[in-house]
Amino acid sequence: MNASEPGSGRGAVLLALLEMNLSDEQAQHPVIRGLKTVCLCNNIKYRTIERAIHRGACTLSQVAACTGATTGHCGGSCTPDVQEMLAELAPQPVLSQTPPKPAASPDAWWIRKK
Repeated sequence: MNASEPGSGRGAVLLALLEMNLSDEQAQHPVIRGLKTVCLCNNIKYRTIERAIHRGACTLSQVAACTGATTGHCGGSCTPDVQEMLAELAPQPVLSQTPPKPAASPDAWWIRKK
């Protein structure tokens, strides 16, 4: 059986890839999305940036230092894609809640003195 024949494992995968709209990120399998080149100048894949974010890079400059993305000769044309990945994958800071009000001091005027 030839790999390009319908029904073969590899041929079926290739046909499925050709039929998929590769620009539609949500329809892509995570493995296919991981192989997408985000930074063309430095040949940085989606998966490389994703790993850097999961390892703690949470700003654009940290991702650039870890991966080299956005530092190419083009001037950072992949910057919007990396920022989108950061918004999607980076841990969001927890909004601090207002600290609870302290209990009334024993010297407060409304506390009954014994």
